[in-house]
Amino acid sequence: MVSSKIKLLALIGVIIIASSGIFIGVYLYQVFSGPKFKLGALSGDLHHLPLFVALKNNYFEEEGLDIHRDDVIWFPNGNEAMVAFEANRLDLSYLGLAPAMAHKLTQNAPIKIVSGVNINGSAIMVRDDPSITNLTDLSNIAVPSLNNMQDFILQIALNDFGIPIEEINRPVLSVGNMESELESMTIDGFVAWEPFNAKAADTVAKYLSYSSQIWPNHPCCVIASSLDFIERESEIVEKIIRIHKKSLEWMKEPTNFIDLINIAKKYTSIQKDSIIETALDNIGYIFNFTEYQSEVNVFYDRLVELNDNINEWPDGRSAFFNQFFDSSYLNA
Repeated sequence: MVSSKIKLLALIGVIIIASSGIFIGVYLYQVFSGPKFKLGALSGDLHHLPLFVALKNNYFEEEGLDIHRDDVIWFPNGNEAMVAFEANRLDLSYLGLAPAMAHKLTQNAPIKIVSGVNINGSAIMVRDDPSITNLTDLSNIAVPSLNNMQDFILQIALNDFGIPIEEINRPVLSVGNMESELESMTIDGFVAWEPFNAKAADTVAKYLSYSSQIWPNHPCCVIASSLDFIERESEIVEKIIRIHKKSLEWMKEPTNFIDLINIAKKYTSIQKDSIIETALDNIGYIFNFTEYQSEVNVFYDRLVELNDNINEWPDGRSAFFNQFFDSSYLNA
């Protein structure tokens, strides 16, 4: 007669084998059914509306890519995305040109820019106070991150006004907290991307300067790819640019405007149409960054000029651009 001890050991063995099978099955499912690459973007950033459109309209699936909203790695700012690139935790990302270029210049970050995303789209915001008329009335202006595009826009504006950057306190705040900090008078103003400017203007703030007034048609967000991913998966990079361009074409159709507003509301958690419309009026959407090469040249020059911790590329600007930009995917 089989002892109870032997029966128990047999039962444990069966459980272990069954559990192992389940674990292996789940692992294989995740490997073969999950996304084949790591895609990043900034959370709630209306500059990245073409990505939101692509997710809502199933453009990734149409290209054979298994990417959904929950698969995207959502970052609070572009510097965080660049840290992920440098740690080999990211393959492609929507992010600002400023952190991408700053990290390339200072750390030779292993990326290339493969598409433009937008121009303009930021602003310097202040309390809705008639006594505040220009930058000389401010001393404490929050930015989302140092050396990102919004910080750079502020640097240019201060420089144009003849205000030394050292005279301004630039606390780093999440864009989601800027409106409340302005209302509590913890800060005098802030620089953010849309729709956070339009949202604040609907309650306690006013636009002091649109970024397009400070620097017309300035480059802003781009799509970057890791060098390794370009080498391994150039076809996927091409598909991503094709998806981006398809989103832009859809966004241009007047008949899609109501749907576009609803998509923007879904991904920004803003429910007021007028806020989204105000924000969209401040953004230009693009893909071909080469059309704005003169502005990119200015950006490089002033980024180096205004930041003591960012040095010019040893072989010069043209050599840097050859290492930093890849226009070969723009015809995807």
